[in-house]
Amino acid sequence: MSTTVVDAAFRSRLTQVIQSFGSVVALAASVGVSDNAIYKWLSGRGQPSVANLVALARAGRVSIEWLATGDEPAQGAQASTRAAAHGDFIFMPRNRIRFSSRRDGTIRSEQVVDSIAFRAAWVKRVLNAEPRDLILIEVVGDSMAPTVEDSDLILANLAEPRFRQDGIYLLRHDSGLAVKRIQRRPDGKLLVRSDNPKYEAMVVSSVSIIGRVIWIGGCV
Repeated sequence: MSTTVVDAAFRSRLTQVIQSFGSVVALAASVGVSDNAIYKWLSGRGQPSVANLVALARAGRVSIEWLATGDEPAQGAQASTRAAAHGDFIFMPRNRIRFSSRRDGTIRSEQVVDSIAFRAAWVKRVLNAEPRDLILIEVVGDSMAPTVEDSDLILANLAEPRFRQDGIYLLRHDSGLAVKRIQRRPDGKLLVRSDNPKYEAMVVSSVSIIGRVIWIGGCV
């Protein structure tokens, strides 16, 4: 899947998401973009970045894959965005995230590779999360090593788009996304850093959060 999508079919799917919100203004506020940005996407004069595509899907509770490609049924405004339930299990689409380099950890493209099964009861009891709010990502890059190694899997809870506690978060970064650790400093500012000591940390007043990383899995 490319980092941008701007065709008639996409604009039709975007219109469905807008209709579920009732207005462009309401959707723009939920996504964190201007009204003009939404109108540009609708008219084909602009292209949503990967970060905005994820935010649109999360806000509209539709599948990222469906929104970008139309390959999955929308099931109305309440479509399952990231997981399909089958009996005691949920099947989570595994998204491969490729970075612009192995150094900076910024997403350049996203592709659904396959699905991985999780016990629904475990997700709710241990992770304290709803399957529809989760996205499963295979990380490509070393900026969060050794905590998150190249090819490790992470589950991010998109129902937590704000900083509440120190931890690892999926962030909006320039025109893409990044996985970083965020800590609150005594002066109230946020320290955004990579666990890999090769990379410098940043001190910021605020940060654009997509969701909190609540599970990491990988090879031993």
